[in-house]
Amino acid sequence: MQTTVSEILPNVNTPKIHSMYAKARENEGRFKEACAAYMRAGEWENAIRIQLNQLKSPEQAVKIVRETHSIEGAKMVARFFESINDYSAALQFLVLSKCYNEAFIMAQQNGLMELYAQVIEKVLKDGRDIPLDDLEGAAIFFQNQNNHLFAGKFFMFAQNYDRALTHLMRCTGANESKGIDLAITCVGKARSQQLTQKLLEYLLGEKDQIPKEAKYLFRFYLSLGQYIEASKTAIIIAQQDQESGNYRSARDVLFTMHQELKAQRTAIPFEMANSLMLLHSYILVKIQIKLSNHNRAARLLNRVSHNVSKFPAHIVQILTTTVIECQKAGMNNSAFNFALILMRHEYREQIDPKYKKKIEALVRKPDKSESDEDFSQCPHCHQRVPDYELLCPSCQLALPYCIVTGAHIIREDLCLCPSCNFPAIYSEFLKYLSIDDTCPMCTTKIDGSRIMKLDSGAAVDSFLAQSSDMS
Repeated sequence: MQTTVSEILPNVNTPKIHSMYAKARENEGRFKEACAAYMRAGEWENAIRIQLNQLKSPEQAVKIVRETHSIEGAKMVARFFESINDYSAALQFLVLSKCYNEAFIMAQQNGLMELYAQVIEKVLKDGRDIPLDDLEGAAIFFQNQNNHLFAGKFFMFAQNYDRALTHLMRCTGANESKGIDLAITCVGKARSQQLTQKLLEYLLGEKDQIPKEAKYLFRFYLSLGQYIEASKTAIIIAQQDQESGNYRSARDVLFTMHQELKAQRTAIPFEMANSLMLLHSYILVKIQIKLSNHNRAARLLNRVSHNVSKFPAHIVQILTTTVIECQKAGMNNSAFNFALILMRHEYREQIDPKYKKKIEALVRKPDKSESDEDFSQCPHCHQRVPDYELLCPSCQLALPYCIVTGAHIIREDLCLCPSCNFPAIYSEFLKYLSIDDTCPMCTTKIDGSRIMKLDSGAAVDSFLAQSSDMS
């Protein structure tokens, strides 16, 4: 009879029957079967009780709590961990069971307040409401400990934004950066003109004459939706990074701002777009040299070297590489012109000794021949344009550049990165992805099968119209 019941039960949907079967199995000491039946009956607490008391399997009890979100079950697990002096685990399950005051007291008594803060923060991120009094109690504790970061964080959780901002602006040393980031979040939540102005004055250093790094001002403007001010700040940050030789960092700042402006359908300033193009061209040089495509590397370096003052930390190195790559590409006249610049007194002594004699010989006995640049059609007016020219001489419209080659796009061979929507020459993007599976612009991992060619004229025209939206 029992075997027959066991076979029938999986097809039974009545919780009461599963519950009766579970109790019978528990009375017989067949605890695994009882636990499984309690689970089918939806009696999570009984299943957790058996896992803890009879089966001695706290791991399974924890798993059930996490899967079912049983508050009573979480209390049972918390008591179990407390009984074996594992206060860290007990604390987490007290919070899950909404015993916030008990969790707070346990954290205080066992020096686990920072863990308590982390658990509370995770619960809030998961969308659960916690009584504001409990949050403010924790904030006051941290305030009395002079822990400005956690005091500010919990006052913010408790929606006491004024006190939160005061503490967050007092964070120093290793906590200063976290404090400023939280202060920006706090002001965004508060929607208070007074607090916004207070933080702005702090970031600008109006009281102590010590302005904070521009990156914080950038985040501040972004959080408030002040995109024009944010873009101006992004350009300043990128310029600072460029002057320090941090070209990839500068590129990433401008890329982030570019994407934000696009998302908000706000015009992209020409200065920002142009700086992004130059920095990306510089980054592409290494890729093309690695691929032994010296012609493309030379064209990109030619573009960068005509703006070499924007790369002040590496002027001599860039010009030297340009001379070498131009020679390899048969662009001898270009190599000669850049070699002349290197011979100026302010650069001459900085040339790598390995190349110095070669460059001096090039200047003494110049070869002024120049290989012709390849041409392709302007995607707007269909006139022939040099591949690496980004302004059509016929229609005077800006030409979007390929994020793989740096050349202007080709209408009949166009695709977009599925992650960042920057354009690329379709055939070149597929070749590139065969050796590197990340987008050279946004660095996201890309599945080549997701790359789709824009094969209709309307789709290309729509993209061109959007890409021309610059102020």
